[in-house]
Amino acid sequence: MLLRDLSELVNSDAARVSLFAKTLKDHFAYPVDIQVLSPEAEMIIHQPDNKLPDSKLRDDRVQRYLMLLTAAANGEVIDFSGETEESMPELDLSLRKKLIEVLNVFRGPGDGYQDYTPVEIDATPFEQGGVLIIDIQVGEGEATGSFDLFAGNAELPTEGFPDEALASQWDIPPGDTGQIRHPFTRGRRFKLGATGNWFCEKGSTNAFLVRVSVVPTETTEAEASS
Repeated sequence: MLLRDLSELVNSDAARVSLFAKTLKDHFAYPVDIQVLSPEAEMIIHQPDNKLPDSKLRDDRVQRYLMLLTAAANGEVIDFSGETEESMPELDLSLRKKLIEVLNVFRGPGDGYQDYTPVEIDATPFEQGGVLIIDIQVGEGEATGSFDLFAGNAELPTEGFPDEALASQWDIPPGDTGQIRHPFTRGRRFKLGATGNWFCEKGSTNAFLVRVSVVPTETTEAEASS
């Protein structure tokens, strides 16, 4: 169910539909949220996607969705709050190689849509791969920023959840910062999409600055063996 549909359902003449929709909307966390309600519309499980451990890795995120939903169907609750992210290696950031620095503007797309400002990233010189690091700074304008990393040949979506994204950093408020890290095993191209989140007023804008760098695999291995 898309967030944009909930407002209409909240105003439904059917009391139970309205009750369930209001509970979902009141607790919704952008951009994807898992909520399990009782028959009385009481919250049983509330697990925002971006609070799942390792949620920046798509394959792991899908598995955790399935674990949560399977448990809920059996009347059980899984608590991930005590887990920590183990997917990203510890890195000496002083070894990273700068790729690009880009200053641009993103816009609020409207509820349920995407209006990406693309940033092309060429990491093909790193033939053995490494860890791509994207440092993000959002300006002091009106819109809150969300950033999705895609394969270089991907077509950026214009609506719905960006389920082809390799990694994401969502809901960075004005004046704040965020970071995306994505390991890759061979030189390749990427595409970063910057957009306002779904709660922004459509057409609202803000500036963003991204600094893109790579810690190469060969550098990391050389340091470990010395």
